[in-house]
Amino acid sequence: MNSCPFSVSQRRVRQPYRRPTIARVGEDEDVLVVLMCGPIASGKSALGRAVAGRLDEIAGSRCAVIDLDLVYEVLDPRGGLKGDRHLWAEARRVAGGVAGVLLREGRSVVVEGGEFFTGEQLAEFEHELPEDAVVRLVRLEVDFETALRRARADDSRGVSKDAAFLSRHYAKFRIDWGDRDALKLNTGSASLAETARSVVDWLTLTR
Repeated sequence: MNSCPFSVSQRRVRQPYRRPTIARVGEDEDVLVVLMCGPIASGKSALGRAVAGRLDEIAGSRCAVIDLDLVYEVLDPRGGLKGDRHLWAEARRVAGGVAGVLLREGRSVVVEGGEFFTGEQLAEFEHELPEDAVVRLVRLEVDFETALRRARADDSRGVSKDAAFLSRHYAKFRIDWGDRDALKLNTGSASLAETARSVVDWLTLTR
C-alpha cells in the first residue's frame, strides 16, 4: 500500500484575528473599513486609492482597496451591462467577504462603488465583516458638467461618456442611508490630495 504524507482528515486551522495598525490613528482600536459611494465619475476610484495611501503614510499601516465594480465584473464573465440587481447583491456580499479576509490579515480596507444606495445594500456588505469592524461612510458628490468632462477624458470608460446616459444617471442617483453618520464631500473643486486629507482628518476626529 502506498503511503501518503498528508492526511485527508486534516482540517484547516483558522488564523488568529490581527487588528490593522491603522485602527490606532484615533483614540480607540476598533477595526476600520472606509466605504465610499457616489455617482459615476465622482472620483471614487481615485479617492479610494488616495485615502488608502494617505492612511498608510500617516500610520505605517497596510491598507487595501476594493472596487465594487471590479468585483461585479469578476462575477460576470460575459461582460454584460451592469444592470443585474441580483449580481450586484452578490458582489456586495463577496466584497464584504474579501474585506473580512483582509481585516483578518491585519489590513484596513477602503471600499468604493456606486451600488451602496440604501441601508439594506450596506447590510449585505456589512453582514460579511467581523463583528467588531467599524465602517465609516463617505458620500461623494459632483456636478454633472464636471462628471461628464471627467468621463470623456477617461479612455477606459464606455457608455458613461455619453451625455444623455450620464444625465439620466445623475437625475435618478439617490443615497438613503437613514440616520447613519457619513462624511459628505463635493469632489468638483478641491484637489485629490486635499480631498483625501479631508477624509483622513475626519476619520481621525470621529474615532
